[in-house]
Amino acid sequence: MSKAYIDIDASQFSLGDVYVGIDQNQFSQELQAQFDNGGALQATYGVYFLREHVPSEQYAWADDLYTVATLPVTFLRTIGDDLNTRSYAAYGQVNWEFAPSWTLGAGLRYTRERKEYDRTTSTYWGPLLAALDGTVAFDASKSWDAWTPSLSLTKAFSDRVMGYVSANRGFKSGGFNGRANAAAEAARPEFDPEFVWTYEAGLKTASADGRLIGNLSVFHSEYKNFQARVSGEEVGSFPVLNAAKLKMDGVEFEGIALVGEGTRLSAQIGWMDARYASFDDPRVAANPIYANLHDHVPFSPDWTARVAASHTFMLGDAGSLSIGGDYSYRSETWLSVDNRDVLRQSGFGLAGLFGIWDSPSLKWQLRGGVRNLTDKVYKTDAQEFSSVGNIQTAYYGMPRNYYVTARYSF
Repeated sequence: MSKAYIDIDASQFSLGDVYVGIDQNQFSQELQAQFDNGGALQATYGVYFLREHVPSEQYAWADDLYTVATLPVTFLRTIGDDLNTRSYAAYGQVNWEFAPSWTLGAGLRYTRERKEYDRTTSTYWGPLLAALDGTVAFDASKSWDAWTPSLSLTKAFSDRVMGYVSANRGFKSGGFNGRANAAAEAARPEFDPEFVWTYEAGLKTASADGRLIGNLSVFHSEYKNFQARVSGEEVGSFPVLNAAKLKMDGVEFEGIALVGEGTRLSAQIGWMDARYASFDDPRVAANPIYANLHDHVPFSPDWTARVAASHTFMLGDAGSLSIGGDYSYRSETWLSVDNRDVLRQSGFGLAGLFGIWDSPSLKWQLRGGVRNLTDKVYKTDAQEFSSVGNIQTAYYGMPRNYYVTARYSF
């Protein structure tokens, strides 16, 4: 259960003050069977079921947004939602060592999801515009299914070097627009599934003594029917479009080194080029001011990196104490599908320190530390509400914060 009050305009005015109450519950079950002939063939088979129910209620106030002849007009929107989802899946994965050091993997998953969605939204205006009061509602249900195969080929060049190539198809089911506030949107609220093919090649290596580990991978992904929530041109309109064909290329490297007695160094770096092959947005076609609205794919920084170091001191009968720190970096990131400069986070880095005590039996662990050591101010997410008073809302990461945790392993 969640109850939250959100001020989407982040001002002293009532332009977009929202209450959201959600009472979510779900049940899932997976059954799995495994086969191993003791030789070249291993297989895993399974079935999966999920049932989820998400009822919610919302209230949105905008008493300072509308006027008639300079006179303020109050506004209230109430929303009642009820979403039921049932997901069924069956899958199988087979790995076959068809020749010494060569393994072929093949898998197939069938997924079927059914969603039933009931939504009612009502608007209540002040006396000057009371004639605009009204209710928009829809009750819809639909099923989507998909076959998602995977294929991989692995080569063990030695006990310490392994290479692989793979191809995988992913599926994100369709759904219904949870912000369909107008009759035209409620008449056809559904959007279609999103699909992606990802191709990857990689190399995993380790030194003879295991003190050096290095992993390298390259990938290419192609998305179809990318689900994009945008801000429409009509007031209060937030359609979900199957708008884009999207491509991504990337390279990732991870390295770990054990130095001396108890010192561990690690580093990761990733580069990614994400771009739209096409983006079908009616606003862009109709109005040239939107020509650059989708130049950047959201949440897709070109560069990410992290370095960390730690050292463990053995304390004999008192266990062990590890101290360390890390620094992570993320380059410029756009935080909304509709690119707005105010919803962009420039490149930034975060540092942290930590200490860990483990008991001799490793059953008890105490950990403490500080995150965001330099108290960096940075955005992590955003929502683009330009169809309501041209509002753009950003969400910020935690300031410098301290933590202590205790854990016991049975």
